[in-house]
Parts: sequence; structure tokens; C-alpha cells
Amino acid sequence: MNAPDDFDPFTALTTGDVPATPDADFARRLRTRLERGLNLPEGVTMTTDALPETVSAAGPMVERPGALPYLTVADPVAAIDWYVMHLGAELRGEPILMDDGSIGHAELLIGGGAIYLAGEFAELGLKAPSPQHVSVSLMVSVPDADSALRKARDSGAEVQREPYDAHGTRTGVIVDPFGHRWMLTGPSSVPVISAEHIRHGDLGYCSLWTTDVGRAAAFYGSVLGWEVDAATGQVTNLSQQIGIHSAQSGQAMMCAYAVDDLDQARASIVAAGGTPNDLHQLPFGDVLDAVDNQGVAFAVYRPGADDRRPSLNATGHGELTYMTHYTPNSELLRDFYGRVLGWTYSAGGMDDGWEVEDNHPMTGIAGGQKNSAAVPMWVVDDIEVAVQRVRDGGGIVISGPEQQSYAISAECLDDQGARFYLGEY
Repeated sequence: MNAPDDFDPFTALTTGDVPATPDADFARRLRTRLERGLNLPEGVTMTTDALPETVSAAGPMVERPGALPYLTVADPVAAIDWYVMHLGAELRGEPILMDDGSIGHAELLIGGGAIYLAGEFAELGLKAPSPQHVSVSLMVSVPDADSALRKARDSGAEVQREPYDAHGTRTGVIVDPFGHRWMLTGPSSVPVISAEHIRHGDLGYCSLWTTDVGRAAAFYGSVLGWEVDAATGQVTNLSQQIGIHSAQSGQAMMCAYAVDDLDQARASIVAAGGTPNDLHQLPFGDVLDAVDNQGVAFAVYRPGADDRRPSLNATGHGELTYMTHYTPNSELLRDFYGRVLGWTYSAGGMDDGWEVEDNHPMTGIAGGQKNSAAVPMWVVDDIEVAVQRVRDGGGIVISGPEQQSYAISAECLDDQGARFYLGEY
């Protein structure tokens, strides 16, 4: 017979002629099981056996919009246990078993959303990630990123990046024992300071000195997405003040630092063994060119009242996130900029390496080098794409990409020989 359009077998049961209401929990579980079965990958069938059910105390779950993560793992039972114990996941419903007893489908509630999980099906091309080869990252919200990362590390996860603060959140990155990469994101441990004025000693402007401005603009436009004003040489689509300047020879990167008083800065430069040069006007302020006590050109300027402080570590594509000063003599450099800019230092992670304390953007010093140079690190969204564009543009990839504690980085030369780093966070 034809059932009416509103016929629902879950509500139309009868005993004789008397309507019978099925157990509500049974009906819910049966409906969920059938719906999940309909969504299994093509070729995957299930048995009627199942693991004991764990039901979320949070009630019905609504997936986030967009693509739903569906993880493949070599050992789904162990993976479910690990995610429940160490990432705070919660098993939803009954995992669906295959005829051989393996898990063909399971659902986990985690971070306010849901993920699906299944064992490997080689005949369908479904394999767990191989070591050091992860193509997808999962970002999950946790109450405390440091605590979550420690717990994951103690239970066998590989830590790819220690927790760091950016954009009001604190994030640590792990690869779990089953090969999947997780970004554990919680509240920031650093108070957010909005619209803070740039401080004395901060790097407020930097200029790439090059023999061919047009060629440099094309190269960095391809690699970093820079949009350069042909008339002024200024990069117009970044949060920072960055320009490209024509020069016949010399260093590749010139740095201009904010100071409270230009007259005092001039006197400090002289007293520290440097040489002040001409004072001229640029759109971001009156600028005093100078040379430090090792013959390296730099500048200081008096910022305007509305000049904002740069990010400590910018994360947008093409932005400056770190500046390293390579120098033959770090003691001379530290003494000079300490007296002129008020820099203070802490020992870094390498021999004769130093971090400038509370300076924006982050600045480091590497002593014992053959030559002096300011070498930037630029942020990229996809470092594999970026290094290929370096090569395609006539540049050289010296090393990397390599996973560091802070990012995936690569050391490069542009097509005119200027040294720089790329970093993917």
C-alpha cells in the first residue's frame, strides 16, 4: 500500500488498533544510526553489532557550517580513547562496526563542533597520515592552550610549536600519535593593548635598498603579494611602513627607528661613536639619517601622534614578523643601540645570539658574522608555494622549508642577492 506523505514509522506503530509509542531514546538512537549509515563512504558497509553507546550530556549537536573533518586513522579504537582522554572529546552515539569488527564510522564532539573518524580502507584510498606528512590542520578551542599542549605531549603527541600569543589568542601546535595535526587555541595570556602609540626604539619603517626598484617590486609582489606605489616606492597593502628605495650598492635593508626627541638622538649617536647625517622629511615624519659605530646605515625619526605601535609578531601574508641584525661584533652593536635607542637584551638560543627586549616587531642579534646586515623574516600563508615563487622569480632558496619551534621557515636570496627569511605560522 502507499503510505501517506506524513507517514513516519517511528510514530505510527500500533498494537492491534491501538497506537503505540516507541521508547524515545530507542527511536532517537535508531534514527541516528540509520542516518549515519546512509552517509558512509561508498563501498563501506556495516554490521548490526556496535560498541556501547556514549551519549553527550550536552544534548543534540549541530555541526559547524563548511566541510566536516573526517579523519582516517590506523587504529580507530586507540584514537577515540586518546582524543577523549587527552583532547577532551566526547564520543557521540555508537561507532559503526564492519563485518571484521573494525570501526567504519565514529563521531566525536570536540571544541564546540564535531569530527568523524574511521579506520583505513586501502581499497578506497583512505590511509592515515604518514610521518612528517600532514596536509590538513584541525583548530580546536581549549580552555588553556599551555595545559592542553602539556597533556598532549605527556601522552605521546609531537609538539610542533610551543604556545604563542597572537591576535588575542594563545595557540600551541601538536601532531597526535595517529598523525593528525592540531592547533590548540585558548585565551591569550597577554592583555590586548589596542591602538598603542609606537615606542622609542621600535622599528617604525624599513626600506629595501636595491639597484632595480621595478624588478624588486615584481619579485616581492609575486612572493609576498606586495602592492607597490610606483611613484613613491611604498608598499601600500601592509599594516607596516615598508618601502623599496633605489641604491647603487650597499646593504639590502635599512631600518628607521622611532625616537622621542631627534636632537637628543643626534647627541646620543655622536656620543656612542656613530655619525649623524642629513635631516629630511618623509610622509611618516622628520627623519635623521645616520651611520652606527660599525659603519651600518640606519635612521631615526620622530613619529606623529597617531602612529600606532607595530605588532610584536605580525601574521598577515607579506608582513614583517622578525628582524635579525647580523654583525661581526655584537658587543659594539648592543652598546651603540642601547645608548641611542634604549635597547636592553637577553641571551638568545645560539652562541652570541641576543633578543632585544620589549621591542616591536621582535628583533634579534647574531654576533660573530662576516658582514653586517639586517635580515627580515616575512610571513607567508603557504611556504611551499612561496619558495617555489622565489625560484620562479630568479631567487635562491638557501635552506628549508624546515620546521622550527616558532614556525616553518626558509632562508632565501631575492633575484638581486638580498637575504631574507620566509615564515609560515
